[in-house]
Amino acid sequence: MSLSIECLPAFDDNYFWLLRDASSGQVAVVDPGLAQPVFDAIGRHGGRLDWILNTHHHADHVGGNLELKAATGCRIAGPAMEAARIPGLDLGVVDGSCFMLGDSAAQVLFTPGHTRGHIAWWFAAERALFCGD
Repeated sequence: MSLSIECLPAFDDNYFWLLRDASSGQVAVVDPGLAQPVFDAIGRHGGRLDWILNTHHHADHVGGNLELKAATGCRIAGPAMEAARIPGLDLGVVDGSCFMLGDSAAQVLFTPGHTRGHIAWWFAAERALFCGD
């Protein structure tokens, strides 16, 4: 496995996920509703953040997007259907899209229900699914 995964507890009942591709050193965070827990985590590991991966537009999943992007220069990927509602979105993805975090591949799964454009990020080699709510 080339992807390390760190759980970052947030709010009273939520988590963000810090992903690090070992071969490239690229780092992503999934659904950062707040910036500070992410700053704390990346600070422990060298301060790098390359990508934010959003599953949907709700504030507890995108609230830290712009602050993190301004501080790190990271890019933001998320559901194309919710592009107008995801702050700072750079890359809109759809069902079946392949996203590469270094050498770690994620398939985008369209999972509407919680929101109309909701997606999940499936890293098959690591058997890791990041599904938001």
